[in-house]
Amino acid sequence: MNASEQAALEGLIGRSLTADEVGAIGPLVLARNDVEAAALLSAGRTKHGPTQIGIGTVVAVLGDPRGGKFLDAVDVLGETDRTVYWGMDAVRRGVLDLSVPAARGSMTTLKEKIPEYVGEIDLLLQVGVVPDPISFDRVSAALNKAQGLMTL
Repeated sequence: MNASEQAALEGLIGRSLTADEVGAIGPLVLARNDVEAAALLSAGRTKHGPTQIGIGTVVAVLGDPRGGKFLDAVDVLGETDRTVYWGMDAVRRGVLDLSVPAARGSMTTLKEKIPEYVGEIDLLLQVGVVPDPISFDRVSAALNKAQGLMTL
C-alpha cells in the first residue's frame, strides 16, 4: 500500500491507521480485495443511532432499584442546576435523543456532578450504539481515486 492509498483509507475512517492495520490491509489493497479491506476497517466502528430515552429506558437499563435511585439523584441535582432540570424534562417525556452530541455531552457532564453514578451513566450512553460499517464501495471509490482510476 502506497502513501496515497493509505491517506485515502485514513480519510475514509477519519483517523490514522495503526501499524497492525497497515500490515493487515496492505496485502488486501495490493490484491484489491476491497470487501475484506472494508471489513477490516469496519471492525469495532460504532455510532449512535437515533434513540430517544425516557424514564422507562433508564429503569430498564439500570434495573431496580438502581434506576430509580439514579433518577432521584438527577432530580435532586435538577433542583439547583437548571440545565439538568430541563434535561430531565426531556427524559420524563421520553424524548432525550442520545444520537445528538449535545445530549451525550450533557450525560457525560453528569459524571462529574454525581460521580457515584459514573457506571450507570456509561451504561446509558451505550443505549442506541449500533455498528458503523464502511461499505466496500466507499473503500473502492477511495482507492480508485488514490490510484488515479476512473470512478463512477
